[in-house]
Amino acid sequence: MDINACSPTGIASGRFSAVGAQREGAPPGTAPLAAFGPVTGHDGSGSPLPPVGPHDFSEAQPVHDAVPSGVSRETARLWLAPHAEAAQFVVRACPSAWRAAQSWFASRLCGALGLATPAAFLVRGCSSAFDGTHAPERLYLATTYLPAYRALGQWLETDTAWRVIDGVRGGADEACKQARAEVHEIGRRMEQRGANAAQARTDAQAYAAIVKARNDRRAMLCRALPDVYQCALERHYIAALWLGNWNLCDAAMGNIGVWRDKNDLPYIMTVDFSACLGSEVQGERDGDGVTLPRGRAFASSESSRWPGLSGRPDMSYRSPASHYGAVIPEGALTDLTQFRHGGHCAPFARRLDALTPAADGKTVLDELKDPTGVRALAAEMAYRLGRIGASDILPWAANAHDIARAFPAGTANDGSADDPDSQAHRILSRRDCLVTLLGGTWAAQAWERLYPTRAAAIQAQQSPFLTSERGM
Repeated sequence: MDINACSPTGIASGRFSAVGAQREGAPPGTAPLAAFGPVTGHDGSGSPLPPVGPHDFSEAQPVHDAVPSGVSRETARLWLAPHAEAAQFVVRACPSAWRAAQSWFASRLCGALGLATPAAFLVRGCSSAFDGTHAPERLYLATTYLPAYRALGQWLETDTAWRVIDGVRGGADEACKQARAEVHEIGRRMEQRGANAAQARTDAQAYAAIVKARNDRRAMLCRALPDVYQCALERHYIAALWLGNWNLCDAAMGNIGVWRDKNDLPYIMTVDFSACLGSEVQGERDGDGVTLPRGRAFASSESSRWPGLSGRPDMSYRSPASHYGAVIPEGALTDLTQFRHGGHCAPFARRLDALTPAADGKTVLDELKDPTGVRALAAEMAYRLGRIGASDILPWAANAHDIARAFPAGTANDGSADDPDSQAHRILSRRDCLVTLLGGTWAAQAWERLYPTRAAAIQAQQSPFLTSERGM
């Protein structure tokens, strides 16, 4: 398990000015694609981050043996050289260049926390892989394809997950055993329906009930994971609060999952950042991989075609604009209405409800001694957040802004988007609010003194992203 803490100097700071900001990416043109690791900071490659781009993918070809089921036309698996050892990429279509650039920006911010996420960059020239057209003005987000990644919902049904759950002291209880048996039976029923999906949805309410039942059992298994896994999920949940990632866990319990590195060590990983920084998103899959519209589309034709469909947001859900402000209020750590499918995120927030921000110093120090306790997890995340400053954020914000504006209609439907200075202010203000809710700089510093080895490990994971540590 990773843990981190706050540096003796406290929270990183810096002046805000886009004038003279150092830009890490190539200007909007076509950038060369150098070698880089698939998961920066976690893959052991020691490779630097890939430049933002846009990189030329006009020669990229679809991977023909990619399994088509569960893959929407929003994404394509491509490679630049069709041979067994060639790197593969997941390329996502975005509604505008601005949205593609913002997704890239959010992925960098998540990586800067020292959390595992696929290396991301922007590409152009691959529109034919999506709709057969030649549209060089379109901008896409590309991430490394990770065959050892499984979406959380799928992973929870595997034998690997069961060994983790049953390996806790005393083993899995009867409720977990029943949930596992039932989720496998539901999965078999859904596979049978998948052979004739259109007919299976004649009664959309019944289909939605099946999907909900499956996810309810998955959530029960998720809650039974040991504390070291709970900590890993909580890290990404807190990162989602910072970034306003309102679709952290989608209708199929995807977008977050488990990746195994070359040493077969598991990491929780967020793979989709299209719903961050106040953005709406395009579409989402229901329980068996069929693509459904997101956002406004549910208020129109789809809501009447698929009444009760599981892809619809929780009724208490609030739109991105209503919760992505400069201030994160008290109570936000457990406010599931910030998420489109808040019920799926409930296991991630369960322990945070026990975090008492007004605890006295002695109580905090005593609770920090449990390395997988919620107090230590909160202090660790305060440390991770506190190491990220304006000098890290502003160049990324400026890169995303400049690249989007260089493309035709790059800011279409994004007229309210912040300029780089304002965006950096908002992100750092949210950082400060979260640090306070997580116990403050004092708790983070106390945690670092208790766990210096873990702090050093997280510093190494963050270092490729932080300006002061990558020699910029």
